[in-house]
Amino acid sequence: MLASRAGREPYDWSAWRGDLLAEAPPGMARLQRLSQVFPAPASADDDEGFVDRVADTLLESAAAGSVFTEVRFGNESMLRPGFMELFRRAEQRVRDEYPVFYAEAIASVLLWYEPDRLAAVVDECVRAATEGLAGMDLLYVPYATEANWRVGRQVVDRAVDAGLGVTVHAGEFSTANIGAVAHLDGVTRIGHATQAFRDPWLLDVLAEREVTVECCLSCNVLLGAVPRLADHPLRRFRAHGIKVALGTDNPVQIGTTIGDEYAAAAQLGLSDAELLELTRTAVRAGFTSEDRRAELLGHLDGFEPEGAMGGVTREQRVG
Repeated sequence: MLASRAGREPYDWSAWRGDLLAEAPPGMARLQRLSQVFPAPASADDDEGFVDRVADTLLESAAAGSVFTEVRFGNESMLRPGFMELFRRAEQRVRDEYPVFYAEAIASVLLWYEPDRLAAVVDECVRAATEGLAGMDLLYVPYATEANWRVGRQVVDRAVDAGLGVTVHAGEFSTANIGAVAHLDGVTRIGHATQAFRDPWLLDVLAEREVTVECCLSCNVLLGAVPRLADHPLRRFRAHGIKVALGTDNPVQIGTTIGDEYAAAAQLGLSDAELLELTRTAVRAGFTSEDRRAELLGHLDGFEPEGAMGGVTREQRVG
């Protein structure tokens, strides 16, 4: 969409991925490179450009088979006047073409912000909850070593009091923070938690706390959280009784769709019935209204275990 608006050819993200693999070692270095590509140019950041970008993101997800998408928005997006109204306009544009599709907005909250700036973002998230903001995705530094979750706990408490769902990025490249995050009351999901398989205690904690792990297979391979798809612990998580949902993370940059992620899970040996159960798990763990959840689960009941099935996309990012 940005390329069309600027009258140029689309950016070649496949070439970018090749450069990423060649120039950055696996792990944090690749994640840091990825984190530099989110902001949109100012020319595309007026209200209509914002709606166009969100609708384009949602349309790609719906066209790939998703019935429910959560889109992460950066901190500054939450300070945009009329944010939720603009998001719903974008969602409705896609629902006009895909009536069974729903989307929710999630605020990515960077806990390392200066206190006043963080407070302003959290205040706006709490206010936006009354207008339909569905949840918060908390990110902290240090990411791959143990962090102090005192501030994080305060933010989680405020989110829960406001009726917001809470997910936290943790454990992508090391076991650090997984246990601390899983024990935060109100956190129902963890983004990635890829390295939890290295510690039986962490597997027990995730299962006992009924935390849903958001597995983003293509992203984990590209960034080097696992050496190759066959090494991904998704099956080990499920065997241990851990709830699992699939996500795309940053689909444009990663070069994936929710359909691709389900195909990757099938390569790991999951049956069609197991893939459908992943979708049901994702809907149950989704940050959405009970009415929407019931409608989505009812829609999934119409699918046979064999063949195509509706997906749930997490980790889409805009802004």
